Amino acid sequence: MKSNYELCLSGHRCILVPYRPEHLPNYHEWMQDPHLLEATASEPLSMEEEIEMQKEWMEDERKCTFIILARDLILIVTEQNDAKDPIQIDGKKENAEGGEGNRALDIEDIPPPPHLIDENGDTGIIAGTKKSYPNLTEMTTHAMIGDINLFLSEEESEYDSDGALQQHHQIHHYFHNSHPGDRNRNLLRICDDFNNSSDGNSKATSKPKLTQAELDIMIAKPSHRHKNLGTELCLQIMHYGASNLHIRRYFVKIHESNTSSLKLFRDKLGFVHCAYAECF
Repeated sequence: MKSNYELCLSGHRCILVPYRPEHLPNYHEWMQDPHLLEATASEPLSMEEEIEMQKEWMEDERKCTFIILARDLILIVTEQNDAKDPIQIDGKKENAEGGEGNRALDIEDIPPPPHLIDENGDTGIIAGTKKSYPNLTEMTTHAMIGDINLFLSEEESEYDSDGALQQHHQIHHYFHNSHPGDRNRNLLRICDDFNNSSDGNSKATSKPKLTQAELDIMIAKPSHRHKNLGTELCLQIMHYGASNLHIRRYFVKIHESNTSSLKLFRDKLGFVHCAYAECF
């Protein structure tokens, strides 16, 4: 959608950037993998079809799409000798992938993680509202590890605002009891803002209100799976959806054999089973 096409969302370990033409070669390569096609219930597309789809999704206000960048793969120029190094977060450093073609950024050209953003600013999650990062997309394609999307629709009538708010509080309760620590206190702040952003007094208008969204996430790079990135990423985009797109209800479609996704949404994020479709 156009409303997020100039926006990046900054998290502790990942940065979300809008899906742009520069991402197409890597994305197309990912979607030739039979495992990813099965996991995402997708069909392989030609490069020409991928190009057309990227254009259509950019224009479609029901599709909010982001590419996931891993901070540990983003190269920065060090102050000491202008050498290329992966960015360091919380004192941890990992080797970047890709080799030839990687390009280094100055540290000020990268959105800072939430705990380094001024408390008097916005929520600390929406970095794009504070500064422009014109080189971020072009110079970080090597740091792509997946994508995360919201597909907006009209909310189904049986889910009232009280039920949506109750689900929000369940998510908050889970993280309060299961994930202590400085980093996760920042995630709690996301949950708090997410809970408080729901508008329980919204009245129907003649224009359809897109207040629910299907959430879809894919970690395409095997090196970044099973690292608990999904929790942070889903909270990032759900916070953005609730506070900027007025989303009140989220749902996911997961194949019953996809145990990793079931664990993420049911056990970690507090989603509840609401329907079963054997054909899916």
